[in-house]
Amino acid sequence: MSVSWTFQPAEWIELRDAVRRAGVPALVDHAARAWQAAKSQPYSAKYFLRGWTGVQAPTAYTGPRAVAGPPSKNQEYLDDMAQMAAELREQRLAAERQAAGGNA
Repeated sequence: MSVSWTFQPAEWIELRDAVRRAGVPALVDHAARAWQAAKSQPYSAKYFLRGWTGVQAPTAYTGPRAVAGPPSKNQEYLDDMAQMAAELREQRLAAERQAAGGNA
């Protein structure tokens, strides 16, 4: 990409704020996607400025987290099946213990 970087003072401030907020990698990524989607090749960085002002700081991945609210019917079913499986395992272990004790 080769574009002109002729900005008005207020536009330089907008660019500075976007860099501070979102970081250079996020702005480069946005520019690359905008460049590919452009109907004609942009000649000025002003083409990207409006999009850059809307780019937000990337969110940090914090891993999976619980969803608030009542459990779904599917989750209730899965919980019931897990409980049944635990009970059946316990019954089988008890039967195995009894069989092992009866053979001694």
